[in-house]
Order: sequence, then structure tokens, then C-alpha cells
Amino acid sequence: MTDTDQTRPFVLFTQDQCPQCETLKRMLALPLRGAFDTQIEVLHRQEQPDAFARLAEAHALARTPALLHRPSGKLLLDTGSLGAVKAFLTQ
Repeated sequence: MTDTDQTRPFVLFTQDQCPQCETLKRMLALPLRGAFDTQIEVLHRQEQPDAFARLAEAHALARTPALLHRPSGKLLLDTGSLGAVKAFLTQ
């Protein structure tokens, strides 16, 4: 994890074999046109297991995908709605 990642206000929790994770990634890339990419650190369960486990445990995260707002500690688990995701990312 780099210093840049630590300063990003949002974390996207994702993992392999997760259709909802792929849907959220497409939503961020297409309808939202990558507008929030510089604000989101992606934590992948299989690629960064230690960092993923630490942060997931700290926020009692039990499933993916999820978005975390670091400054407030709020989690967005309902990531299937474009409106909800956009509202969360613009808080």
C-alpha cells in the first residue's frame, strides 16, 4: 500500500468470483466514467489478503463488494444502485 492509497477517502472491497464486485467496477468505469478513480483505493481479498483482512475486521465487513468512507467509517453495502453509489461517493 502506498502513501497515496492512504490518502484516498474511499476503499472498494472486492474479491475473485464476485459478480456483484464486477458490476460495481463496471458502474464506476462506465456510467460514472471513472470520475472517482483517484479517490478510491481498491482492496482485493486475494491480492492483498493482510490489508483486506485488517480493514475488513476493523469495520466488521462480512461481504463484498463494499465501499468504505475512511473519514467517517461509513460502509456502503448496497452497491447495486447507481444513485446510492454516486450519493455515497459525493458525501
